[in-house]
Amino acid sequence: MGSSNLKESFSHAIEGIVIAISQEKNLRIHFFVGFIVLFISLFLPIDKNNYIWIFFAVFFVIISELINTLIENLLDLFIPEYHPIVKIIKDISSGIVLWAAMFSVVVGIAIIGNLLFSWNIIIAKVVGFLFVTLFPFIYMLGVIKWKKK
Repeated sequence: MGSSNLKESFSHAIEGIVIAISQEKNLRIHFFVGFIVLFISLFLPIDKNNYIWIFFAVFFVIISELINTLIENLLDLFIPEYHPIVKIIKDISSGIVLWAAMFSVVVGIAIIGNLLFSWNIIIAKVVGFLFVTLFPFIYMLGVIKWKKK
């Protein structure tokens, strides 16, 4: 089912992205926020290395959401009824997107926050540390409490 030429390959790829955007509200949000971040960054004195980090952060979230959409659609196609393993797979897939978004927030605070609000890099370090250490811990406590009910 492969494409015979480059133009057709690009056409299929763009069609897939358009379908995903039309199906997934979160993907539309990620594209919109990514557009805003990249647009604002055009007017800031961002050096090449930091600009690459901003681009990577935006693309990382969008790619993660596209992969999440792919996984969810494949699971729905082959296992349309509820299954606890499918739920776990979908939750993990969504967790990847959340993790990518948290990474992007840290990058944004470190680079754009510094330029717009003169935030010290320590803010990004603290937020990153909290995301990596406390977020999973707080979540696990919430799940434990919820399951006890």
